[in-house]
Amino acid sequence: MSHSSAVISIENLSHSYGEKKIYQDLNLTIEPGTKFGLLGKNGVGKSTLINLLMGYLKPQQGECLIFGEPAHYLTADTRARIALLYEGFISYDSMSVEQIEQFFSSFYPRWQKRYFNELVALMDISMQQPLSSLSFGQKSQVVLGLLLAQDADLLILDDYSMGLDAGYRRLFVDYLSDYLEGTDKTVLITTHVMSDLESLVDQIAIVDRSTDVYQSSMQSFNQQFACYQAANEVKAQSSAKIHRVEHYRNQHLVYSFAPIEELQQELGINLQPVEMNFEQRFLGYVGKY
Repeated sequence: MSHSSAVISIENLSHSYGEKKIYQDLNLTIEPGTKFGLLGKNGVGKSTLINLLMGYLKPQQGECLIFGEPAHYLTADTRARIALLYEGFISYDSMSVEQIEQFFSSFYPRWQKRYFNELVALMDISMQQPLSSLSFGQKSQVVLGLLLAQDADLLILDDYSMGLDAGYRRLFVDYLSDYLEGTDKTVLITTHVMSDLESLVDQIAIVDRSTDVYQSSMQSFNQQFACYQAANEVKAQSSAKIHRVEHYRNQHLVYSFAPIEELQQELGINLQPVEMNFEQRFLGYVGKY
């Protein structure tokens, strides 16, 4: 697919706060129809990238393009193609559920009310209830309904899971998956809850405390990044093939993208594979602490 067709294109992006570098020469392309997960622990720059993409910050170096336009100079027509769920979303608590839908629908010519109604119907609430009477989880589903009803081409969901219990997180992810099925809508999503993402996203970028950003498909990351247990302590610098080592409660764990045979031969020791889910792989990559 040509470069100009990308929904999001980031070229040689560098950004810092004072002397603290967040990104250095970051390049990232997200094509139409991609479900993209931007992952990382608190404070590593996920929301900074969202702010750059939405034009709330201007890149200090490089550029961010959305639908081919500079993110800090988006036209009104292009902004109408983007649905944003920002961390700590703002709602109008004095309005009823019905009133908030009517208010938002007036701004979006492609408004699809049925998505909003379907989500509200899944909860035991009335359309006449004020938003102030809803739980945080219920309010988040109302906000999701407002987001999906916009019928946007790009959905940016910044830490949708914040404050949600397991039930509402599952409802959020399941409904979003059904909504996206068979469309070419593009999603950029950040979260701290790794287990929700494995079945939803197909491409990932992991931001850690360095300025390097790891990019891969979800499938490749799960297949290639592995954990091995050693009988004795292993030094991280003993092989360039080692990504990270952990020593905890007499366990000596080695994380690597290298096949076990290569690593054993280079280190001259026996290793035992350790089974991991996606969340454990993520923590093995960025470190638990």
